[in-house]
Amino acid sequence: MGNLSEHFNNKDFACRCPKCRGEYRIHLGLVGALEQIGGHFRKKVRVQSAYWCDDYYESLKKTKRSTHTKGKAAHIVIDGIPPQDLFKYAETLPELRGIIFYPKENFIHVDTRMGDPVRTVKEGTDYFPLTPDKRAKYGL
Repeated sequence: MGNLSEHFNNKDFACRCPKCRGEYRIHLGLVGALEQIGGHFRKKVRVQSAYWCDDYYESLKKTKRSTHTKGKAAHIVIDGIPPQDLFKYAETLPELRGIIFYPKENFIHVDTRMGDPVRTVKEGTDYFPLTPDKRAKYGL
């Protein structure tokens, strides 16, 4: 069992770059939301990426700060559950303010950012607001 919650430990959220050797930060509200998701589907949520240290973030050459660098975000999958179903359930959890659908990568991003909810889809290298047309296109 985990040291952060019943199913998660610090290694689940640690940066995966070789420079920081497992440094991590995590917002416990995010851990709680992931526990709820796993409980709903009665399966283990697999965290593909969570905290990003400064060195790793700089290597991505992103132009905007990320909730990953604050320990407030994770890319997740559940084996055997379509990412569309995962996305739709994640939208029911009020603590998850940011949700991004990655159709080609087959995972979703969830975060506990402040402010209004944000729903986005990644197409190619760009991110777009999740309009009704895009919801229909991706089955969301």
